[in-house]
Amino acid sequence: MALESEADGEPGAKRRREDDEQEDQHKEVAAGPVVRISALPDDVRRRILTHLPLKDAIRSSALAQRWRHLWKSRWAEPTSSLDVHVLPGDNPKKTINSLESAPRRRLDRFTFVSDNELLGPKLLSRFMEYAAACCVEDLDVEVSRRSCRDKRRLIFNFVPASPLLTRLSLRNVILGGAGLSCNDDVWLEPLPFDCLEVVRLHRVTISIALCRLMALCPRVHTLDMRRCDRAFVPQSATLRTVTVAECGRDRELKVHDAALPNLRSFRFSGRFFVGRMDPFPFCLPKDAALVDLYICIAGEIQIPFFYSDLSRALPVDLSGLTVLTICSNVLEIASSLLKEKCATWPNVRNLQSLKELQLILSGTDTKTLYNIYLFLRASHCHNLERLFVQLPDISNRCLEDLVQGVRFEPLEDGLGKLRMVKVMNFNWHKFEVQLVSSLLRKASTLHKLLLVSPNVTLQHMPGVEEADLSLLKEALANGRMILRESDDPATQPFHSEVFIKV
Repeated sequence: MALESEADGEPGAKRRREDDEQEDQHKEVAAGPVVRISALPDDVRRRILTHLPLKDAIRSSALAQRWRHLWKSRWAEPTSSLDVHVLPGDNPKKTINSLESAPRRRLDRFTFVSDNELLGPKLLSRFMEYAAACCVEDLDVEVSRRSCRDKRRLIFNFVPASPLLTRLSLRNVILGGAGLSCNDDVWLEPLPFDCLEVVRLHRVTISIALCRLMALCPRVHTLDMRRCDRAFVPQSATLRTVTVAECGRDRELKVHDAALPNLRSFRFSGRFFVGRMDPFPFCLPKDAALVDLYICIAGEIQIPFFYSDLSRALPVDLSGLTVLTICSNVLEIASSLLKEKCATWPNVRNLQSLKELQLILSGTDTKTLYNIYLFLRASHCHNLERLFVQLPDISNRCLEDLVQGVRFEPLEDGLGKLRMVKVMNFNWHKFEVQLVSSLLRKASTLHKLLLVSPNVTLQHMPGVEEADLSLLKEALANGRMILRESDDPATQPFHSEVFIKV
């Protein structure tokens, strides 16, 4: 017993203490180094965040639990977001005088909206100077037409500009020369916009100033133009996303062939004019490695005439494309080329990386149905996972003769990875039922088929075959098909918010 007590008291106890110390050291190492800065009071840490740009302040949430969401309160009240709306009965001069008399504070976002006809170029410039003095990062300027004297739009100039400006949104102004100071009536050379990444223009009169602006933006990656007087895409080594929607009038509609070596996303919505012999309104770099593409062409087109034009407008290789949205006109052109196995447009035959396809249809007839089948079969989109079909709103007229007794099943077993299909404006007509039943037969891995319809019960429409209707009944019973009266926000296409009516 004495020996056991001695061993426990001296050599054994010493070894246990050493083991415990080593275990504690291992635990400290495993826990990682102590983040000393997190021990600072909240007020001190908020002050640290005030010296960081907004996106860097947001990233601080990943440091530790105590940093999570702290960036939202980095400024004392009022918050770092300021909205100024000059109403018709207001005095814009008093409004800017009130802002300038208060202590300046840094702003993350500044929104300026004017509905006042007394707003002139110098007053607009003072509001912009105030935003620049507050080092704003997100600047949104909207001037209504009633704000413009003599029914002319105000000119937006870029001197001065916030050194931290990251996002710029302009609506209903003229893009002025990037150097005129309205207060001094002198030409000032602007500094580079080192932080500007996103430029959004809506109903903006575009001039050569856009080229000058883009030349001063070494980091801009997104250019969004909607309903501008013309579509002009200047050369840029950093642009990755370009959106052009309903820009230009008559012969002014043109997206120039620009040097865009890093272009990955292109969205276009426009109209052709019958009788015009101009080429396509855009011409993308042949070596562009697009990831997503949206093309919606309104109006009547002559299919044979546009074969070569569309071929020249798109990149040579679309094998890396993962998301595609096209309208009925583009679908018809593509299907015609696929049917003829046109060698001048091989890119549409190699959509091997395509994961999502959205079809915006303006008609529901035999030809459109055949074009859909042909495109799905011949474009080799074997990795397609999501299919969205936007049908026209035609619930108020009879469609029983649109598919005139034509029965064909051209889909092949090439939809082995299709998991989700969503059809909007489904009205149980023959065209729609035949399309859905074909997808149910051929897409063996289809998990969810969502139909958004004003009629959520099975409808027996003229011309619909019982075999097709029975297949839909079975899918509805086993939960493979879901009927909804309203849209499901959880299943929206990638391009769902590109061209919302504005």
